[in-house]
Amino acid sequence: MNQKIILVTGASDGIGKETAKTLASQGHTVILHGRNKQKTEAVFNEIRRETGNQNVSMLIADFLSLAEVRRFAMQIRQQFDHLDVLINNAGAQFTERRETTNKGYEKTMTINVFVPLLLTTLLLDVLKKSPSARVVTVSSASHAMSGKPFLDDIELKQNYTMSRAYALSKLYVIWMMRHFVKEMQQAGVRSITFNSVHPASAPTSLGREATKSLKWRIIYFLWKPIMISVAKGASSSIRAAVAPELEGVTGKYFGPKGEEKVNEKYYSVENEEIVWKYCQEVIRPYLG
Repeated sequence: MNQKIILVTGASDGIGKETAKTLASQGHTVILHGRNKQKTEAVFNEIRRETGNQNVSMLIADFLSLAEVRRFAMQIRQQFDHLDVLINNAGAQFTERRETTNKGYEKTMTINVFVPLLLTTLLLDVLKKSPSARVVTVSSASHAMSGKPFLDDIELKQNYTMSRAYALSKLYVIWMMRHFVKEMQQAGVRSITFNSVHPASAPTSLGREATKSLKWRIIYFLWKPIMISVAKGASSSIRAAVAPELEGVTGKYFGPKGEEKVNEKYYSVENEEIVWKYCQEVIRPYLG
């Protein structure tokens, strides 16, 4: 297996940590992203110690700030002359009360949609320097339970529920990554693939905000017995990142059992374009 330079966002626990550890054990150069310095540093030390791979580094950024995402991307560009794989793993659920960032963006859409779009865009130059780069973005099977999108209210100012925000965000990010395929084809770039994955249900800290609510603690407790292991959940990200048989494969959606179909009930080229243009307006101030 050719050794790659791989960035894993949200790597301080759960699926991201497992993904990063496995890739480091395979000998790849792995860049860990985390929000909490102490927690990320502990994972950084653990991975280096347990895998024996010293080509592991870490960078800290709070992805609830798009300015921080830009700063983080600039650090990557300064420290690495190219990037072979970007794994947009960082994701979040929040509470039944709609919350916004200090810039007024709804938090779920920020972490799950705007950040992967912004980070991928800012790192395109270093991805292009790889002879065969891959962008892997973690979505969720819950994208199929979103209900009809509110395309005139993408950040759900009038129509927010926690579950709707999460499911729609995971639907939109699939659309955005597939749109990247079109953008790159139009630009004549053939060296970068864009695929989405889902980890199925695994016992991670994803719902740490949601489960502050008694209702969601009960739901989580009832759901937990049918969850798969974190290692199994991470397998879809790992395969999409480095599997030789997926060389050149783009615009697909994978789960732990292999390629799956995206729920296309609400998809249209026009709907995808509406979300793409909206997200572009959000991230535009951070691209300069």
